Amino acid sequence: MQWVKGLKRTHLWVLVPVLALAGCDASPPAGETLSAPASPPVTAPTQSEDADGTYVGSTACAACHAVEYAAWRRSHHALAMQPADADSVLGDFSGVELAHPQTGQISRMTRREGQFIVSTDGPSGALEDFRVTYTFGVAPLQQYLVEMPDGRLQTLDVTWDARDAEKGGQRWYHLRASGSAVDDPLHWTRHGANWNFMCADCHSTAVRKAYDAVQGTYATSFEEVSVGCEACHGPGSLHRQNPWETSLPAIAEPVTQVPVCARCHSRRGQLADGYRPGDAFLDFYQPALLDAGLYHVDGQILDEVYVYGSFLQSSMHQRGVTCSNCHEAHSGELVLPGDGVCTQCHSPAGNALFPSAPRGDFAAVAHHLHETDSAGSRCVACHMPATTYMGVDPRRDHSFRVPRPDLTAALGVPNACAACHEESADWLMSALDAAHGVERKPHFAEVLATARRGAPEAEAGLVELSRDASQPGIVRATALALMVSYEHGASAQQIQARLGDDDPLVRVGALRGAQRFAPARRWRLISPLLNDPLLTVRVEAVQSLLSVYGEFTPAQRQRMSAALDDYRQVLAFNADAPEALTNQAVLQMTLGEPAVAEAALAHALEINPQWVPALVNLADLRRATGRDLSGGELLEAAVRLAPRQPDVLVARALWLVRQNQAEAALVLLEEAWRLDEANADTAYVYAVALNSLGQPVVAMQVLDRTLALRSSERLRQLAASIRAGR
Repeated sequence: MQWVKGLKRTHLWVLVPVLALAGCDASPPAGETLSAPASPPVTAPTQSEDADGTYVGSTACAACHAVEYAAWRRSHHALAMQPADADSVLGDFSGVELAHPQTGQISRMTRREGQFIVSTDGPSGALEDFRVTYTFGVAPLQQYLVEMPDGRLQTLDVTWDARDAEKGGQRWYHLRASGSAVDDPLHWTRHGANWNFMCADCHSTAVRKAYDAVQGTYATSFEEVSVGCEACHGPGSLHRQNPWETSLPAIAEPVTQVPVCARCHSRRGQLADGYRPGDAFLDFYQPALLDAGLYHVDGQILDEVYVYGSFLQSSMHQRGVTCSNCHEAHSGELVLPGDGVCTQCHSPAGNALFPSAPRGDFAAVAHHLHETDSAGSRCVACHMPATTYMGVDPRRDHSFRVPRPDLTAALGVPNACAACHEESADWLMSALDAAHGVERKPHFAEVLATARRGAPEAEAGLVELSRDASQPGIVRATALALMVSYEHGASAQQIQARLGDDDPLVRVGALRGAQRFAPARRWRLISPLLNDPLLTVRVEAVQSLLSVYGEFTPAQRQRMSAALDDYRQVLAFNADAPEALTNQAVLQMTLGEPAVAEAALAHALEINPQWVPALVNLADLRRATGRDLSGGELLEAAVRLAPRQPDVLVARALWLVRQNQAEAALVLLEEAWRLDEANADTAYVYAVALNSLGQPVVAMQVLDRTLALRSSERLRQLAASIRAGR
């Protein structure tokens, strides 16, 4: 078909983020190593006595720090992961059976010779017996880990609700009530429930993942099974030897304490293991921005994003509040009961440590508008609304926001009032206005909402938001990242300016926005960040340049070599993740190594046969290497798995065109465009197809509709060409 020649072809290779979730004690000896009986022999990591010392275990701290040790022993950190025994297992293993609510699959929990056994559907789909080796968490739920022959630990889907019976607990339930077949990536035996990749770094101390990409096996080790003292304070051998001369890293100040907590209490990807307190957080972790699917447009938590991204948005964080101002550092409990944790600062007397904190009688009915001592009168009810994850686990939003029913009415975001009140958002807004006045501060939600839709009018708002120094860095970074879809000079200038921002998250956002630039300009602006002191920023710089790598001179490519090596190490560390393997394939194709790229994609599909980016990219690799016909079944599978993903539909449509099936392709292109009419790339392909097949009027209607939703010089040029009859 000739019309495909009218497309300025950009390949379908896409980079995908690697954002692993932070996961859900008696303390065995330091240096314990996990290995299943059939695994190759493994040993604990050997660490030389370097400037930071070595790990000695939490029990070594008890003699001198008895009070802190006792507080830690009752904490969730100490109980994050424990060997399964009569003391640690909370669930009922008396022969209880649990039927899956959808599939009917029966699981049975029993005890045999002192061991805890779960009989459930295994890797083959047949009923098998699995011995619980570790418990995972204690409240409000407890999960159970079983060992697999390749060094994996997997979290069982059957989960114990540890809440009191009167609250609906003391029962077994399925973590994924929707059910999943054994070949589904959400099945408990698959990658999504793998402890080594998903959970270990946050539930144990000094974890070494040790994934062997060739064998597909793990030899994961840790220094302490739980989250011990040294997880937060660093290795203690030198301090133990000379406690009066050798101090552990100071983590009381926000600049050091928040990253120590954030490494687990955040939605982030892990770049390397070996983090120690005091290290740069962004040298080991890549935190998420306020992206669609993770956060509502006003920054409220949506998916399971934990605390860090919310806390960074808060005025508390801007004013120097840190985690231990509210949570006792060793027990994890609140420093004061109930509202006391808030009124230690927010009271008529205030707090000398935080003189700018608003003062007043916030316990008064005139402020909270609820009956005194009722649930609705509590500070957290209005300012820290909870979202329930894992079925029974409510997590509070740590952005400490004021309820905004007006944003609910305008944008559909949640508001704390609606958690209890069934009245409309307008009614709730009127009630708040009557009590507190009608003045409302502008909120970044309006800008992010329009920008997520690609609306042209959002560009100016993104510029103002990103240059507003009073806004949290994570908000400014998100605004800059969204500028990638825009093209005017003001936003281009702002991206350029913020590439040198002092806040590394802002630099990350600017790098994502800079992917809109032509190769020469992109190189000029981004190449200095290949030498950024932080690994996360260097990785982002490499990813921003890869799609135009072919345009660079040999000298420019040489300047990228060190940062490319960093990037390779990150990908190698995450070679157990389909996301990283897909990115590795993109890199190898860019460097002209299609065989290596194909092996990486094949490995990704072994781990997750339903990983759509690998299916699409593998099909494109086959096209690029003269095997286009065989890519059809891959793209057909991708469409079945992601029938509402425009990029997938476009990829399949282009394949149909190459097979001289233009009419069938047009159906998919129309569907792709209607799913996202603001997508300029989809609109371009669809309009070219329509015009080439003798439907210029319909093509112009498509272009006019998309141009009404977003600005695009490329679409305007195409429209002019069609009008001119070309």
